[in-house]
Amino acid sequence: MDVSWLFPPAINNMAKSVDSLFVVVSWVAVFIFILVEMLLFIFLLRYRRRRADKQGIALHGNTKMEIIWTLIPALILVVIGVLGSRVTYAIQTPPKDTYTITVTGYKWRWDFQYPEGFKTSGDVAIPAGKNVLFKITSGDVIHSFWIPAMRIKQDAVPGRQTQIWSGPVQPGDQPYVIRCAEYCGTMHSMMTAKLHVLNDKDFTQFVKSGGTKVPGFAGASGPGGAGKLLVQQKGCLNCHAIDQTKIVGPGWGGMYGKDRKLADGSTVMYDENYIVESIMKPGAKIAAGFPPAMPPQQVTEQQAKQIAEYIKTLK
Repeated sequence: MDVSWLFPPAINNMAKSVDSLFVVVSWVAVFIFILVEMLLFIFLLRYRRRRADKQGIALHGNTKMEIIWTLIPALILVVIGVLGSRVTYAIQTPPKDTYTITVTGYKWRWDFQYPEGFKTSGDVAIPAGKNVLFKITSGDVIHSFWIPAMRIKQDAVPGRQTQIWSGPVQPGDQPYVIRCAEYCGTMHSMMTAKLHVLNDKDFTQFVKSGGTKVPGFAGASGPGGAGKLLVQQKGCLNCHAIDQTKIVGPGWGGMYGKDRKLADGSTVMYDENYIVESIMKPGAKIAAGFPPAMPPQQVTEQQAKQIAEYIKTLK
């Protein structure tokens, strides 16, 4: 049964198996609920007390009925348990022919290491039509790697590697969202990434470019794209929010082109020059209300300008 009205479209056979199990369990639950409520309503009418002085009949049980209403639910639970176990073990047991990507969660981003030796952050691409194995860990606290369209979710635990795999997926025009399903701090809700499913030609181009030159992929195109990729790779979002939320440092959202008050009482225009200087010389101009906690950054001036271009797009 199609449940796309309730969930994101299932994009592989594994997700469809999960949906089928959900439908079976849901219909069983609905049937039992309707049966119980219907019998309750009938009994309330059929056996209601009609006179104030009428006494109810003392019943001492019916062994046959008790066996029946114990065995039937038990058998239903066994069937659901078997079906659920089969789906669970299928999700946890990858085939041998998998393309392996190592996933590392940080506050608050996802990093993806490819077998060819390069890494992306914030976006991940997988080859269409192939089995993909995600080996998952965390660099700080517990996260949870969740791809709703694949119906797969696995905890990312510091010092431990977990795994989950996906069967073949057809290439799509739009990326699929990846979320963190374990509360991990103030920016938990913004810890998202995008999953791109590429055909053979596009994926080969993606690998040759080291994960940058694919249309629609983070850092490949669009205003501030390269800066966004740098921000994710350099871990800037550990201390800065893309809105005006205060973390360790000030938020970036909606600040470009406005005056910034500094710790010494002066003001400065929040423009490219200020952003580049703040990245290259973090202690030069400290924002009011924040400590001088930013360490020197290993970026070039050109990269700092790309980050400034990205900050300019944040509203």
